[in-house]
Formats: sequence, C-alpha cells, structure tokens
Amino acid sequence: MRSKYITKTELSRFKKVMGEHWHVFQLMLETGMRVGDAVKLRGSDISRNGEHCTVSWVAEKTGKEATAEISAALCRHIQPRSKRAYCFPGRKRGTHLTRQAVWARIKKAADTIGIDADGISPHSFRKVFAVELMHEDGLQAVQEALQHSNAAVTRVYAYADSIMRSDSDEPIRWRDLELVVDYILQRISERT
Repeated sequence: MRSKYITKTELSRFKKVMGEHWHVFQLMLETGMRVGDAVKLRGSDISRNGEHCTVSWVAEKTGKEATAEISAALCRHIQPRSKRAYCFPGRKRGTHLTRQAVWARIKKAADTIGIDADGISPHSFRKVFAVELMHEDGLQAVQEALQHSNAAVTRVYAYADSIMRSDSDEPIRWRDLELVVDYILQRISERT
C-alpha cells in the first residue's frame, strides 16, 4: 500500500482529535523518522542543551545512525522520567507502543474527522516531513534526512504534494519537471 500525502488542513484536524496520541506523529513530522523507530525511542535517545533538544536513533531499516533536533514543546511531552523508559510506553510495563497501535490511532482519527482513511498511514507523516524539507532545503537535504541511497525514491517523497494531490496549492516549477517525469517513468516501468 502506498501512503497518501496529508495536507496541512488535514494535519490540523488530526491534531485536534488525537490529543496526547498526537506526539508520536509530531515526532515523525519533525524528524522524518519511521514509525517503528519512533515508538522505540527511549529517554536515553533524547539530549537537552538549554532549550535545544536532540533525538538520536539507529534506523532499523537501514542500520544508519541519525540525529535530529526537535521542538522544546515536543521534547517536554515525550521525554520520560527515566533514561531507560520508552518515550511512548505500551500498555504493559516495560514495553513500547506498537506500530499497529499507532496505525489504529491514525485510522480511528481519520474516521472521526471524516477523512477517507484509505492510503493514510503513519508513513504519510514521513512524506509530509519530506515535502516540507524539500521546499526549505532542496532534494539533497531530503535524501540525507530520509537516509535514501536512491534519489528516485526520495523524489517520490519530496514531491508527494505535487504528484499525489490533485489540489496542490503550489504549481510545478520548471526545475521540478525532470523529477516529475522521472516519477511517471518509474510508475510506468513498475506496471510493465
């Protein structure tokens, strides 16, 4: 299943209905972290220096180390009292929230706010991160942040708003045309 891009309006609606459950999604929006890595984050993975807060992790999928700065507000919400404790604890003592639980929360929230949940997943928040970073710092920054070795994969993420949405509020620029064509050719080759 391909995850859909979530618009800013939809993000705002999700945040309103999710309450405390929003923090894991906010972490993915601020870092580009995969959901499996986010739920396993522990207090020892967070460091504070005044108002600056940094998270460090090893991506389970790639085995690569990553570091990202997060907002002070998010840091206050997710930092557990113990360095060994999970930032997103599960129901049983000493466990972390599961990917399936996060998935269920996003589906329930989508139903609550009346958004078609088909295609919306925790991975959608990684796409939103990629799009925002693309607009701020360019494709190379996105590729590095998402730890992609293949630039074509990064393009799919970084242009998710233009490619996957029919109501994109930003027109495709000339410099983006090559990337869009690459995406289309990739999709055609997948179907043959």
